[in-house]
Order: sequence, then structure tokens, then C-alpha cells
Amino acid sequence: MRALPHPHLPAFFSEGGALRAKALQDYLLSLREVYVRYAPLPPVRLFVLSEKDWRARLPYPYGLPFQHAGPEGLSVYAPLAYPERLLHRLREVLLPLGPPPGEIPAFLDLNLGHEYAHAVQVAWRLRTGARWLDEFFANYLFLLGLAPQKDLLETLLAWSRYLSGLKPQKRSLSAYEGRRGGLESALWFQAHFTLKAEELRQKDQDRLLKAFLAAAPLDRKKGHRLLLELYPELKSWFAAFGLRGAPGEGSSPRQGP
Repeated sequence: MRALPHPHLPAFFSEGGALRAKALQDYLLSLREVYVRYAPLPPVRLFVLSEKDWRARLPYPYGLPFQHAGPEGLSVYAPLAYPERLLHRLREVLLPLGPPPGEIPAFLDLNLGHEYAHAVQVAWRLRTGARWLDEFFANYLFLLGLAPQKDLLETLLAWSRYLSGLKPQKRSLSAYEGRRGGLESALWFQAHFTLKAEELRQKDQDRLLKAFLAAAPLDRKKGHRLLLELYPELKSWFAAFGLRGAPGEGSSPRQGP
């Protein structure tokens, strides 16, 4: 394993990954510049791994970037190259929508920033334990980090508008919370979460982040209540996804169809 040392975002990479690791490291550091204006951040390690090294270290299928918090600290993982089987699976899901607004690998690289936003959530004790709420807020946090980079922000929004046209069979938050909707449903939810979070960012910029930071550490009940106090109109928006027990009433999405 090779390394690119950095006090805030050290990168570790498999053989042949130096240029890719440096590019992803620089990208995540650009997001960090925005986030540290609000609160301190511990180091987050970046791993850019070949399939062989990934399988030797991780129990997850090779390909999709993800974030992990463990005893060794916060980490984000990206593949050295996206496997063709993953790209083929994504192309199949996107086929009904027509040509995408960009290359799929570039979109997946962009979304490494979403995983970094999850690491920031953990560091700031803003995870609530409700998957839909944590994903919604991670999208909002990701948008805040991207805002100074207008081209990347518009790329994310273009993809979100495109993916919002998917028609998954499972569109309920209870199915999403239980991870039962599959890839198409996950992409569709992320798209709608991103577009709604962008509305909040356009309206109030960082108001939601400041409110969450002031209330940290968050839990499910506190997160629901704060979100609805600031944006009561979201109650009906989330209810449209079949949310049982509206946030703000101290309940959570019902597990089950």
C-alpha cells in the first residue's frame, strides 16, 4: 500500500493509483475547506484500492464508494477502477431515461463527496440513526461543500434531475429505511433528496447545518423535531413517500411495506 501523507486527509492507494488518489484527495480537501469554517474536523483517511486489495480488507462488493467509521477513525473508500459489472448494472437501470448527463465513472467519483459528507456527520455527532434523515442531511451537507465549485454543483444537480425520472417499484421510506428497494430505488431517493435539499440551501444557505450543530449530538427524535421546526412544509413532502408517523411527532418510519 502506497501513501500520500496529509495532516487532514491522508490517502492510501494500491499500485498504479497515485494520480487517481491525488485527484480524489484534492477533491475532498476542497470540500473540507468549506466544512472547517463551521467546526473542527478530525483526519479522514482516503483509500483507493484495487479489487484484490479491496477484497483483502473489506467485506463489501467491489466498486461503490463508501464511508466507514471504526476504532481506527474515519475513512472513505473508492475503487482504483470501477468494475465493468457495476457499470453495466448502472447502464441497465438508466436505460429507460435515455443518455445520462455525463460519464457514469465521473458521477461515481463526484459522489465520493457524499460519502465524505457522511464522515463529517459522524465527526460532528449529527447522525440520527434514521437512514432517510441521515441521507437527506448528507445530501444537504454535500451541496454546501460543493457550492463554491459551480461546475461540480451543476453536474450533481443535472444528474439528480435525470435520476429523478426513474420509476422504481418501491418508493416508500419504510422500504428505503429497510434497504429493500434495490439500486433503482436508492438512486431515485438520492435524486429527490438532493433536489429538495438544494431548495433548502437556496432558500436559507447553511441555516439547517447551524441548527443541527447547535443541537448536537443528535438522535432520531431530536433530528425530526429540528427539521420540522425549521421547515414545517417538509412534513407533507416526506409524507408523500409513505412516511408512517410524521417526523416531529417523535416517531420513526415504520419498518415494513
